[in-house]
Amino acid sequence: MKLVKTLLLTGENNHDWKRSAPYCKNLLEESKKFEVDLTTDPSVSLTDKDKLSDYNLFFVDYNGPQWVDPAKENFINAIRNGTNVCILHASNNAFDGWVEYEEICALMWRTGAGHGKYHKFDVEVTDPDHPITKGLPLVFKDHPDELYHGLSHMHNTDYHVLATAFSSIDSGGTGQEEPMVLVKNYGDGRIFHLILGHVGGGGGMDTFENRDFQTLLLRGCEWAATGDCALN
Repeated sequence: MKLVKTLLLTGENNHDWKRSAPYCKNLLEESKKFEVDLTTDPSVSLTDKDKLSDYNLFFVDYNGPQWVDPAKENFINAIRNGTNVCILHASNNAFDGWVEYEEICALMWRTGAGHGKYHKFDVEVTDPDHPITKGLPLVFKDHPDELYHGLSHMHNTDYHVLATAFSSIDSGGTGQEEPMVLVKNYGDGRIFHLILGHVGGGGGMDTFENRDFQTLLLRGCEWAATGDCALN
């Protein structure tokens, strides 16, 4: 079986990327579906246009300075031409004003966004027929994470929500259902946006060690890369 060649883009974040990125690389590779190259300098790695053609999936665990223009252009063109993407958690905080990236994410942490305390909450599947969620429980109970609220819908771009969570007032939230998993297309690329995925400096890895989180992450990446899911 041919492995999904994946480029994991990291190196800066307001979250602990030095733990989250290697953890995700190992998780993907242990599934026996993915081969992952990890870069901590996307501005350099993305400037090699010919090498980018090797990859079927970009995994973004990054929130930092803007990449150089050639890197940004190559990233966008690759996705338009069929390279697929996983956007993880605080990666939707990044690149304020980069319209194409904001269109890829669809929902972004911009003015008015926030989260309450880190706590356990239920994640409810809203589309049980999508390949990512098909056959999974309708509710993932007691998921430990940050629950983002008030994300901005960027540039009126289309997207489809697969799962939500209730942002309780008691936890510091909005008292509303908030999207947690979404998918969309951008050009010929499939986009999987997982809004879950907190790991702070010095804290535990409870979110990433949660089996339901791992299942969503793996199936989302598999769907993005192949259009279907076989991982359980």
